[in-house]
Amino acid sequence: MIEFEKSVKQAKILNPLKNFEEDTLTFEYRTDPLTGRNTTVIKNMLNYVSKFLVSDSEILRGLVEKTKATCPFCPENVRVKTPMFPKEFLPEGRFFVGDAVVVPNLLGHAERSVLAILSREHYLKLNEFKPELLFDGFKCGVEYLRRLGEVDASAKFPVFVFNYLTPAGSSIFHPHMQILVRDRPFYLVKLLLDKSREYHEKRGVSYWQELVAEEKNGERHLFELDGVEWLVPFAPLRGLNEVQAIVKGKSNLEEISDREWHGLAEGITRILKFYHSQGYASFNIVIMSGPMDAHLDYFDVNLRIVSRPGIQQFCFTDAWAVPYLLWDGEAVEEPEQLAERIRTFLNESIV
Repeated sequence: MIEFEKSVKQAKILNPLKNFEEDTLTFEYRTDPLTGRNTTVIKNMLNYVSKFLVSDSEILRGLVEKTKATCPFCPENVRVKTPMFPKEFLPEGRFFVGDAVVVPNLLGHAERSVLAILSREHYLKLNEFKPELLFDGFKCGVEYLRRLGEVDASAKFPVFVFNYLTPAGSSIFHPHMQILVRDRPFYLVKLLLDKSREYHEKRGVSYWQELVAEEKNGERHLFELDGVEWLVPFAPLRGLNEVQAIVKGKSNLEEISDREWHGLAEGITRILKFYHSQGYASFNIVIMSGPMDAHLDYFDVNLRIVSRPGIQQFCFTDAWAVPYLLWDGEAVEEPEQLAERIRTFLNESIV
C-alpha cells in the first residue's frame, strides 16, 4: 500500500488585517510517495495570490495583435519562416498531420529538439483548445519519433512540453508543443524511472498501478478516459492547479494507442476549460516517457499540467526561490479541495 505521508504545523501572529487579533497560520507538509520530495500546502494562499493569476484583457489582446504580425507559425508563414529537416532525414522537409506541423527548432533545448505547430489560429483562449488539435499534434510528434528512431537509436528519451504564453516561458504566442529528445533522460524523468524501478523491485508491483488503484475512488481522482486516469497529485510539484494523468500500462510514447492519445487530448481540454473558468490564460504541460526502445513493467507514461500567472502590467511569477532553487514543492490550496472544484466544474459544464 502506498504511504501518503503528511504533517501539520502552525504559527501564530497578530494579524494587522484583523485589528491585530491573534491569528493562526497553517502549513501542511506532504511527502511525494514515490520520490520523497517535499511539498508545502499553504492553506488560504490561493485567495492571496488569485489577483495575480488572471490576465488584463486589454494588455493580452494588444500582445496577441502585436505578435501576430511577425509570427512564423501562422499558416501563411510556416513554409517560408520555419526550418526544414535535411532531405536525407525527410525529403518533404516537414511532418504534417491534419493542421499540425512538426519542424526543427531554430534554438533547441536538446540535440533532437523540434516543434509541433498545433493550430492555424495565432491565439486560443483556453476553452478554445479542441481534442482534435492536440490529437493531431501528438500523432505528428510520434511520426517524428518513429523516423528519428530509424536514424539515431541513441535518441530514445523524449518528452512533450507545452509552454503556452509568456508566463509559461514561451517566446511565441502561437499554440505549439516542444518535442525534446536526448540520449539521456531529463532529471525528473530519470528520478521517476529510478524510483519506479526501486519500488517494483522492493514490492513486486508497479507504483503506477498501485497509485491508480488507490486513487481511483478517492477524493483526488477526477475521471478516467480511454485508458488514461486523471487525478490531482497528493504532493504537487509546482502548486498552481496541478493535475496529473497516467496512461495505464504504457511505458513509452510509441506504445500509446490512438484511443489513449484521444484520452490525453480530451482530458487536457477538460482541464483547460476549468482553467479558463477560473480566469487563467497560460499553462505548462509535460508528458514523460520511458525509453523508446524497451517496455518497462514498472513505469507508465504520465503527464503534469499546471496553470501559470496572468499577463498583467506588473509581472508576477510563481517560479520563486523555494520551488525554483530549493526544489521544494508548494501548493496554494489543498489538492483535495482543487480536485473537488474541478469535479464540480466538469459535472456542471462538460460531462
